[in-house]
Amino acid sequence: MLITTDKKNITTDDLEKLGVNSVAYIKKKVVNNRKMWFIYAAEGTELAYTDDENKAISLVIDNELIPVSVH
Repeated sequence: MLITTDKKNITTDDLEKLGVNSVAYIKKKVVNNRKMWFIYAAEGTELAYTDDENKAISLVIDNELIPVSVH
């Protein structure tokens, strides 16, 4: 996959592809008064969830992805 490095000329298609195969996002949500951590693929697909933040990070790393926190 070739993505331009010129930030001024990056296309929408290039933005959509950034991190698709290497990044997973972790987002904390409260569900039924419990803190839960949801893991999403870079394009937004929900992959997993857990009630343990460290487990969420481990799941991402174990699958050779880079964890990124979503606030």
